[in-house]
Amino acid sequence: MIILVIFGVLCGMIASIVGAGSSMMMTPLLLYLFPLITGTQFTIQTITSATLALTLFSTATASIRYHQAKLIPYRYALILAVSGSLGSFISGSYISQNVNHLFVLILFGFIAVSSFIFNLIPIKENKVRKPETILFVMGVIIIFFLGITTGIIGIGGMVLFMPYMVYVLHFPIRKAIGTTTFTGAMIALFGIIGKSVAGMMYWEIALIVAVGGMVGGYIGPSLSKFFPERILRYGMGVILLSIILTVVIDIIHLFK
Repeated sequence: MIILVIFGVLCGMIASIVGAGSSMMMTPLLLYLFPLITGTQFTIQTITSATLALTLFSTATASIRYHQAKLIPYRYALILAVSGSLGSFISGSYISQNVNHLFVLILFGFIAVSSFIFNLIPIKENKVRKPETILFVMGVIIIFFLGITTGIIGIGGMVLFMPYMVYVLHFPIRKAIGTTTFTGAMIALFGIIGKSVAGMMYWEIALIVAVGGMVGGYIGPSLSKFFPERILRYGMGVILLSIILTVVIDIIHLFK
């Protein structure tokens, strides 16, 4: 139990600093590291339940901090949240019941590879201006499909949406982080509702991880000012690369 709380605190804290990635980090911890430490193996559905709960509690707590700092532009954030939440509810209540372990690993690996590539893009402040309508509509569609992945594997891929918000929609970096944090919380909430409707939400482990995520999500925004962005990005890159290699090895073993 203590190990699960520690995992939650670390993932929630790091994710609230960079604006995404709590579930991306938690999945391999539960899938690979936890069994090595304790000898207990979780099912994919249990892990998905835990990552959804972690995302909800950590991002909801961090969203309160970003709201207090006025870093969530609700005019846009609410529209993105509704679109992503619809996708996560649909996949959580219907699609996720019909996926197997191999499909989950492949989808998770794809998200990890995409996140690694996007993490290599240096995010810098551009001239801030009002997002063009057609580009924002495209963003709404993208977030819908990221919501679908959330309902299936518990990972919304908000890290994939960050460059789009900064470079295409021209959000300031900190407001982009606040928006993805708030949107991630809403997507996770409706993914949990969808899985609960389908009877596939396993709360015993999920709540323990979520408590840690809530603590980490509260601490993270206060610590963000002490870490240079370059260090955070390098650290995230190392984590993602390790995840990719581990998932590839696991997929190869499944084919043997």
